[in-house]
Amino acid sequence: MNNSKRLGRGLDALFANEPTQPTVTGDRGVRMLRTDQIASSPLQPRRRFDEAALATLGESIRKHGILEPIIVRPRDGRFEIVAGERRFQAAVHLGLEELPVTVRDLDDRTAMEIALSENLEREDLSPIEVAVSFSDYLTKFATTQDDLAQRLGKDRSTVANLIRLLDLPEVARTALNNKTITAGHARALLPLKDQRQFGTVLAEVIRKQLSVRQTEALVRRLLTKKPREGAVHDEALRNIQETMQKLLATRVNIRGQVNKGVIEISYFNQEDLLRILGILNSQEAATDKAGPTN
Repeated sequence: MNNSKRLGRGLDALFANEPTQPTVTGDRGVRMLRTDQIASSPLQPRRRFDEAALATLGESIRKHGILEPIIVRPRDGRFEIVAGERRFQAAVHLGLEELPVTVRDLDDRTAMEIALSENLEREDLSPIEVAVSFSDYLTKFATTQDDLAQRLGKDRSTVANLIRLLDLPEVARTALNNKTITAGHARALLPLKDQRQFGTVLAEVIRKQLSVRQTEALVRRLLTKKPREGAVHDEALRNIQETMQKLLATRVNIRGQVNKGVIEISYFNQEDLLRILGILNSQEAATDKAGPTN
């Protein structure tokens, strides 16, 4: 693989002296910039910032200063952050007026790759945030998962598995962002296409604190489980069953198909049976009064 396409070594690649480093030009050295001259980047993968983590970082900056300059690029009369968004946010919270920066002339593609490379290894970055950034990258630069994987120095399966997380329903994305479940749990749940079933299984995984392997086994059992014989699958029959239950105010079970089956009506004592018979008789009388239908 051409080393000029690999940014998987993180920011080391940005400072490499190799002449083949792609579209990374014009290193202007370290300088001081006012915070009002610096702007966040729309290419930044991170969408959420943990306030407690920023406070901890800010305390470190207060004691030791900013040990690694923020990397920026000239953009629309200001300087856009390429790497170091958390340091910038923490410094602003501290009230610092100036920050050390390294100014680089970078195109959008390289800037986005460096931002991704810097953030990929951070545990506090949500897999959903990474997945969204990967998807944005593929769309913006009309490229393939394989090309992105090569440029980041990652396996293609890593990129593919993260992008698959975008197929998750919102409830699972929220759980993943909140670290209630892991990306492994989320991938294990992906084969569940029924939203109601998905929600039920997700709740069980969280409640029982199932491991990823236990979650995979649970989903596998559900997907290979044969339906109970005679269970209602047809949507029309299911609606009829629900209507009868409301009409009779008791449990009704329809087993079979539309053209043939069995209706089971539950009753719990003689009074309940007579009540149900009264309802059925009144329905029959109403039908007789209405006369035959064509």
